[in-house]
Amino acid sequence: MSLLILRLFKRKRSAVSLHEAAFRGSVDTVRRKLEQGAVVEERGPLGATPLMLAAQEGHLDVAFVLLEADAQPNARNPLGVTPVGAAVFGGHKDMLELLLEHGGDVDTKDRKGHSALMIACQRGDVDLIRVLVARGADAAASDDDGNNALILAALAGQDAAVTTLLDAGVPVDLASKEGTSTLMVAAESGSEALVRLLLSYGADINHARNDGATAIMMATSVGDSAMVDLLLAAGAHALVSDRHGLSPFLRSAMYGHTELAIRLLAAGADVDQRDHLDRTALVLAATGGHSEIAQLVLSKNAAVDTSSENGTTALMAAAHGGHADIVEALLERNAAVNVRDRRGATALLKAVEEGRTDLVERLVAAGADITIKDERDRTLLDAATESAHSDLIETLHRLGATLDSQRAQRLINDAERQGLADVAELLRKVPLS
Repeated sequence: MSLLILRLFKRKRSAVSLHEAAFRGSVDTVRRKLEQGAVVEERGPLGATPLMLAAQEGHLDVAFVLLEADAQPNARNPLGVTPVGAAVFGGHKDMLELLLEHGGDVDTKDRKGHSALMIACQRGDVDLIRVLVARGADAAASDDDGNNALILAALAGQDAAVTTLLDAGVPVDLASKEGTSTLMVAAESGSEALVRLLLSYGADINHARNDGATAIMMATSVGDSAMVDLLLAAGAHALVSDRHGLSPFLRSAMYGHTELAIRLLAAGADVDQRDHLDRTALVLAATGGHSEIAQLVLSKNAAVDTSSENGTTALMAAAHGGHADIVEALLERNAAVNVRDRRGATALLKAVEEGRTDLVERLVAAGADITIKDERDRTLLDAATESAHSDLIETLHRLGATLDSQRAQRLINDAERQGLADVAELLRKVPLS
């Protein structure tokens, strides 16, 4: 389907228009229409000029006639596409050369900031790329997303386009506005062939994006073990961190990539390393429910009770998320059950807030304080009532929770106002302290 016109011209009994003649490549008709006074820059369907249509369809003789009649090679349709862009969209090398010889802008961009070179790279058309580069196209220009032609070629998986640009002298580490290099794109996409190609051209394997991320971090985040092995073998630094303090190892813990965590620990990663929020691999694994990672770092003697900057321990994170297997592993390692975070909450209170009845029983059995109050003076029964967890209220009652008379009446009144008759009835059964 045409990229400039979303519908083909319909044949009518009326005379063929200049636009239709240009679109169909009817050079004699185009000449006749121009001789009869047709406007060479007249806009047709979707704002296209006759030259745009001829360029897109590759009708070289028609384009030559239109240019001789002063058709503008840099006219734009509402999408910002010029005849030069149309020729590239259509993949017509000879047309592109003709338009450039007649003053076409080699760096023309469409409404999204895509230049002719970018489009050619995304399409993988090496012949067009060679023409544009030879004519001085700016390979470092960025589209509206901050990506250059080299990055776009890599994102599109067009290895031949990447090679063509590099052979033409485009710097292999030419990065996007965010600092993303082509090697980083290739590593994240899992293209080992492209990574090897870029390294053969001298790509900086430890190039860092503006936020400090590197190629090995990208590969770690997506869990690509083979890519990480390739990058490590080629000299990637395994122990660096981005500006958020996230190293490849911490990324593997965050995303639950056990094999990678093992590799990175073997490469020297610190099992108790912290990110900018003071989270360790154990806290990250507990937060994400990654049991294998948690077991791995515990087997490496990770600090069990370390906490993030807001006071969250791994036990709290696992209890909040309902990750019973991680809670059990931590308790087996004698994790402290009554540590408080910055708002005064313990693992038990977090379990109650999230309605984790099974974990409540396990934590209490492990010595969790059932009389705990947070900085807002909330008890476990307050939290259970706020969330209308009737099963928890019953469980807490059975485990020995009590209420003072004033708090009990307030909670009962609140439950009745919300229409929670069952909750109110359960609260009436809780012993008064």
